[in-house]
This record gives sequence, structure tokens and C-alpha cells, in this order.
Amino acid sequence: MSPAAARPGGDRPLPWALREGVSTAVTLFVLVAAVGVVLAVWLTRGGEPASALPAGLQSVTPVPGANVPHQSPVGARLEAGWRMTLSINGTTIPAVQLNAGTVQLGEYLFSAGDGKAITKLRSGRSCARLTATPTIDVEAADFTYEWCFTTF
Repeated sequence: MSPAAARPGGDRPLPWALREGVSTAVTLFVLVAAVGVVLAVWLTRGGEPASALPAGLQSVTPVPGANVPHQSPVGARLEAGWRMTLSINGTTIPAVQLNAGTVQLGEYLFSAGDGKAITKLRSGRSCARLTATPTIDVEAADFTYEWCFTTF
């Protein structure tokens, strides 16, 4: 048995965790591992994703590529000063049927149902297209946005 491994004044060996330098090495290893994890997260996080939506369009429902029930509303939220027309799978939705949202807040949503342009969204892939027209700044250009989603 080595003199460093024995307790002073006794012949029983010192536990490995209490030996000289072990606690320092373990602490240093834990700190280096923590710094490595933080650095890895920071490097892989990246920046904020660029918005693919045109100016004036805040959001669309459902989000592109989503899987949603066939009774889900379809539409968009626009900034103030815009109105929109919507078509779903080639069927134009009358403006009076874009009332599932709060139109005063720029939410134009269509919910399929009896007596509507579309009674039920078909299962599978569906695509929507909106065309927004400015109502306040007539110098702004119209824009069109298309997106697809899957209904079940």
C-alpha cells in the first residue's frame, strides 16, 4: 500500500474520493462538461428564422404543412388596412363567409359547413390561396400567398 493511500496514523486505506487531487479533478471535469454543453447549445441554436410571410400578413391558419381535422377553420390574420379574398382547393370563398374570426382585428377565417361554399374540407392535402388588397394605403401593392396543409 502506498503511503499516500493510507490515513495518517492508521493502516486503513483512504477512500478514493478523499485522496489528494481527486475532488479537484472531478470538479474540473464537471465544469468543462457544463461549458461544453452550453457552448454546443449556443452554437446549434442559430438565429431567428426569417419570416416567409409577406408584409401585411401576420399569420395563416392552419400553419403550412399542418395536419388538422377537416372541420378546422382556414384563413389568415392581416395587419390593419388590408382585406382579403380566399380560395380553398380552387373554390373561392365569398367575403360574407369569412366571418369565423374577428374581422375587426384582421382575422378572416372560413369554417366549412352547410350552406357554405365548401360544406366539408376533403381529407388529404388541401391548399389555400389568399389575395390581400390594401384598404388604407392605396399605394401598397396587393399580394398573394399560398399554403398547403393536410386534413383528416
